[in-house]
Amino acid sequence: MRRSLFVLSVMFVALLLVGPLSAAETTRTIRAELPENASDLFGIENLAGSIIIRPGSGSRVVAVATVHAESTELAEAIRIEQVDGGNGRPTLRVIYPLDEHRTIRYPGGSANSGGFLARLFGGNNQTRTRYAGRRVTVSSDDGVLLYADLEIEIPAGSVDATFSNAASPMRASELEGKLAFSTGAGDVHLERAHGEMAVDTGSGDVTISRSEGRISCDTGSGHCAVREFHGESLSADTGSGDINVRSAVVDRISVDTGSGDIKLVDCDIEQLDADTGSGDIDLAARGDRLSRIIADTGSGNVSLRLGPEASFEVRASQGSGDLINRYEDARAIVDGREVIGYSRGDARIRITVDTGSGDVLIEPGPAAS
Repeated sequence: MRRSLFVLSVMFVALLLVGPLSAAETTRTIRAELPENASDLFGIENLAGSIIIRPGSGSRVVAVATVHAESTELAEAIRIEQVDGGNGRPTLRVIYPLDEHRTIRYPGGSANSGGFLARLFGGNNQTRTRYAGRRVTVSSDDGVLLYADLEIEIPAGSVDATFSNAASPMRASELEGKLAFSTGAGDVHLERAHGEMAVDTGSGDVTISRSEGRISCDTGSGHCAVREFHGESLSADTGSGDINVRSAVVDRISVDTGSGDIKLVDCDIEQLDADTGSGDIDLAARGDRLSRIIADTGSGNVSLRLGPEASFEVRASQGSGDLINRYEDARAIVDGREVIGYSRGDARIRITVDTGSGDVLIEPGPAAS
């Protein structure tokens, strides 16, 4: 009986704090497009709501927005306009009634991933940003319900495009050209993209798969994962998130994380520069192009798995930790009475490792297929 009363009391308090489990919602669809002469250089801007980008069959950039609002009046206040996105870039911008409402409620944010209990015990997620020259807050719980999910179709072929979403996720596939994606709080997923790609998130994960060209990934508090990438260069910087690269064929990789692990598996690369403040660095290399590794970690281990026939010279500077070599025929490099490295063959791969407090391991990986 006491347990039943307790459960009922919790549910009653939850309803008071959270409010109704569902509320009336109005939706409407609006459409806008850029002229044909603006289809090679353009931008897309949204405040709250997902963005999905894909190639279309036409010669124009087309945006279709599904508007969600708590009233018909608010839904009808949303529109899409062509504006100057800077440097003469024609841009389709979703216009919100920000003169009247500076706090927008978007329930699709990450704060709701924990569901009912997350909302009950302080799960509200807020992003404060500037949009269309105004300061605005996007919240998972506060403000007026108002957001727009965008579906963007762009002409096939190479484009120079920017996609900006202040507080929501983005997903794009089969794009080509110079592509920039930015979001204050939301994940970004790219698949089968070709060209020069720059992704920037304040607090969201970045996933890039089956793509080619050059990649730049920057996230404040999120992970960066790259799969099946072929290209010239890959750079990634995270404030507090892991960097994971798998099945890559790339000339240069430069990765930096403040407090996260760096893991590269099945990678055919020429040069690697990896730096982490408090995390491990793990490389499993394949192929015979590798020529240079620089690995630096403040408090973490460094593990390097090279080919069975790898020829290298590794030198390690360690505050505390062991230097472990598992190539039986490698020769020790000694400074005084201390082993500071190992050399094998003609030392074609030059390796420099610096750890504040961590082990360094170098060992044979699987033979190249």
